[in-house]
Amino acid sequence: MKLGSFKLRPHHWGMLASILLSLALFSWAPFGMNTQRELFFDSLTRLGPKPATEAIVVVDLAGFKADKWNRADLAELVEQIASKQPSAMVFDLVFSSRCGADMVENRTLADALEKAPSILGFLVGGGENGKPRPAPPVLTARPLAVPDFWFLSGVEAPCPVFMDSASAAAASFLVGDADARVRRIQAFSITAGTAYPALSLEAARRMLGAGSPPIIGGLDLWLKLGKKTISLTEDGGIRFVASDRETIAKRTVSAADIMKNAVDTQRLAEKLVFIGSSAPVFGGLRESATMPLEPSVQIHADAAISIAAGFVPLRDYRFARYEALYLLFAGVFLAFAATRLQPAYLAALGVGLIVFSLAASLAIYATTAYLTDGFSVSIALGLVLAITTFFQFAHSRRTERLAHQRFGQYLPQSVVSRYLEGDELSAQERQVTALFTDIEGFSSLAKRMPPQELVGLLDTYFSEVNALIAASGGMIDKVVGDAVHALFNAPEDLDAHVDAAVVCAGRIRRLTEEMRKRPQFAAHAFGRTRIGIETGLAVIGEVGAGGKLDYTAHGDAINLAARLQEANKFLGTSICVGPSAARECSLKLRALGEHDIRGFGRMQLFALDETGAP
Repeated sequence: MKLGSFKLRPHHWGMLASILLSLALFSWAPFGMNTQRELFFDSLTRLGPKPATEAIVVVDLAGFKADKWNRADLAELVEQIASKQPSAMVFDLVFSSRCGADMVENRTLADALEKAPSILGFLVGGGENGKPRPAPPVLTARPLAVPDFWFLSGVEAPCPVFMDSASAAAASFLVGDADARVRRIQAFSITAGTAYPALSLEAARRMLGAGSPPIIGGLDLWLKLGKKTISLTEDGGIRFVASDRETIAKRTVSAADIMKNAVDTQRLAEKLVFIGSSAPVFGGLRESATMPLEPSVQIHADAAISIAAGFVPLRDYRFARYEALYLLFAGVFLAFAATRLQPAYLAALGVGLIVFSLAASLAIYATTAYLTDGFSVSIALGLVLAITTFFQFAHSRRTERLAHQRFGQYLPQSVVSRYLEGDELSAQERQVTALFTDIEGFSSLAKRMPPQELVGLLDTYFSEVNALIAASGGMIDKVVGDAVHALFNAPEDLDAHVDAAVVCAGRIRRLTEEMRKRPQFAAHAFGRTRIGIETGLAVIGEVGAGGKLDYTAHGDAINLAARLQEANKFLGTSICVGPSAARECSLKLRALGEHDIRGFGRMQLFALDETGAP
């Protein structure tokens, strides 16, 4: 393109893209991908350092008294905990109903709360129990910009009888981001003219043994807790590092075990003990950066650990200007490099800059806890690279698009390889051995398992089964639901393909039976795998036009293999081999007699005799 006598070159477009994208990044609205950026920050917190302490223990009420405990039961538990002499008890429970001071169970629990320092939480709402108390002290430094988010119109406070016995009241509610993930806690809440710290903040103060109250101040808010100074977010929040399942399990003890005296006294002595429940019935499960459902009591513990350790992830609005400046220089450098480098080297340079940007974000976070936006910078650099090389890559991009289109249209890797080598894949008739698998009772399993756990099991199942089929010389035709359709002797010739398929079936059976004994599978009574095998002539090749193509096989042998897989149900077998495959198989088979197969009539069926199977 020419502008007067000036001709726009590819690198000029790259420079222009760098300037525009840098301005967009600086405006704090990087391409409308705020959620994706937050997910990137979550990844940094998962990969970076994990603040840890042995000073916090979480007592999980799940299963305690079969989750039907009353306040008298809880009082007994609290007394047991208090007898271990913890530094404080932090309750992720709000006792705001049935507040009669003359109720025996209320008086019993109130007496138990006095036996160790107790921090009670309150929620946002319109309760009738008055102002939370006692309010922990807090100091302010001028200037101070108090966020509007801190002001609450009303709260749901614990019953007065319990507040009279507590050492402090703190805000225990959690506010999620736009995607519902809880990544930060609101440092303070103000109601009826009094400022209250978050439950985790008050817990961290006590854990640090800070004799003086926390101090808040600044137009860019900061919080001083003992000798630690923490920068707050613009809305007055404190971001925390979410723990993984292993860490949570290590710091958690069961309330039932405490009542059985099965917990060592030293486990709770001088510890900050958080008390809450992971049971869904209590509605305290929230999504965090590491878990789709994390108990709120564990989130409070995570936040307290981050605050006490002084490792609080921070995303400051001022970081955007430095990220934009870096993007400008890196993008201009990449654009000028296009005038000197071959396309392959230019692509390698661009990828190197992207990897460097992501690695730099991780390194900065690991050393300072600052969250820099390597994600948006990397996306922008990718756009600069694409725009800069558009004209130079015109022909190669067309070839690349074709390759990617072919890859997306065909599932089997061997078929894709033949396409890239220029081989024809027109329809042809050849003998094919089909192997069909299915998981027994899968529909029932899917109904009783959480979807994410089920997907995790299937990922493991398909990964190992498909790898075994590939190692046996088979081709994965498709995966449908919980079933695998595999072909042997397609698209390339495979010697003794019937034997290969039968041997593979035996190995699949042994693999999946072993898999069913693994704890994560056994816990859900994962069903056995049924397999059907048959061989015969089939037409294989491309199917579909004007849209997504499929490379598959059609023929009676294919359909019969699917029926034989189903026949295992009434035969009581795991592997059913059809008559044609049995005639060509050199392995030892066991005759099952003649049976009617829907759509094919009566036929002799066989099962693999695994007494000497390879």
